[in-house]
Amino acid sequence: MAETPSPRLRARDLLAPTAFFLGALLIAAAIAVGPVIGSGLKKIPLDVDQTWVADGSDGSRVLDRCSIDSPHARVLPAQVQQRRRIVVVRPADSDLVTLQAGTSLGVSEYQVDGASVDAEKVCAEETLSAVIDRVSIDRRSALPTGSPSEIQYDDKKGAVQLPDRTGYTYLLPFEFADSDASYFDVVSRSAVPLKNAGTETVAGRDTVHFTAAVDDADLSRYDSRAVLTRPASWFGTFPGVRPDDELTATLHYSAARDLYVDETTGVVIDERVRLVEEYRFAPDVAARSPELADFRLTNVDTTLRGDRQSLTDAAAAASSRDWPVTATTVIAPIVLGLIGVAALTVGVAVTLRDRRRGLPDGSHPGPGADHRG
Repeated sequence: MAETPSPRLRARDLLAPTAFFLGALLIAAAIAVGPVIGSGLKKIPLDVDQTWVADGSDGSRVLDRCSIDSPHARVLPAQVQQRRRIVVVRPADSDLVTLQAGTSLGVSEYQVDGASVDAEKVCAEETLSAVIDRVSIDRRSALPTGSPSEIQYDDKKGAVQLPDRTGYTYLLPFEFADSDASYFDVVSRSAVPLKNAGTETVAGRDTVHFTAAVDDADLSRYDSRAVLTRPASWFGTFPGVRPDDELTATLHYSAARDLYVDETTGVVIDERVRLVEEYRFAPDVAARSPELADFRLTNVDTTLRGDRQSLTDAAAAASSRDWPVTATTVIAPIVLGLIGVAALTVGVAVTLRDRRRGLPDGSHPGPGADHRG
């Protein structure tokens, strides 16, 4: 008796198993793509390059640097501007990134006798201060790693090492938590609490509004340039003090800072700073009379606020960092999951259709099969 030939495997027979395999694979990918790929993108990027320009308020006042060698101090209304450039330098790798921030504060024009005068025509020294800050931070936490961390305040001296630096300065981490956060103030070299003041939409981005305040810092503790000794007549007139008495004053600094930080990426979208620097007489001088104790001489008094272009650039930077994370943690899982479910549905449909035909394996009798009962 002739043997019945075995049915041959056809493409349709592989449809259901292939659909089940593909569906399971896509669903597994949907589950894994966020934690595996998305979490790896939630780091400070290695291509940070940000320029920040902040204009001073109309009521800004500045000590004329050229009046220091004149008979009397002169404080003038001025147009102040701060510029900052943040770039990535070495060392930088998969775990840490080093940011170098150059910040300068300068005067573009003064008000002299009610008229606007270019700063260079009043005093050739247009730059009020310039600082280069270099800090290595963890790419996930955005916190300083300890080394390198250095700040150069004087171009004639080496950088100051700050291995114990703590707190955020130029950015926060992805999906940051604001509990117990602190801000490192470069001028005072101190970390102060970051306080949550609510949420706001800035330049189209949802931000958390933080405040950070440096109440008072005597900069002479760190910098000899913050000590000023001049005849009493240069400062003004004081009861019981001869005009030619040498008096020493030190520079005090305070700042009230508002930071508007992108909720998702930690990018600082906007920054506003109320900055006050003033000379006060040293304790031994101030103890001589109430007039000396209460004396204040403005060095800088201004409120700085980022210009429109800076806000636009910061918002664009936040969007560019946010998109890859959103694509891998939200969009890709949804798309892969939907396709995976569709593939499983196809597999189930094919299986049910074949079963309705009465053949469990979906095959058909070969041409030589015996159809007799």
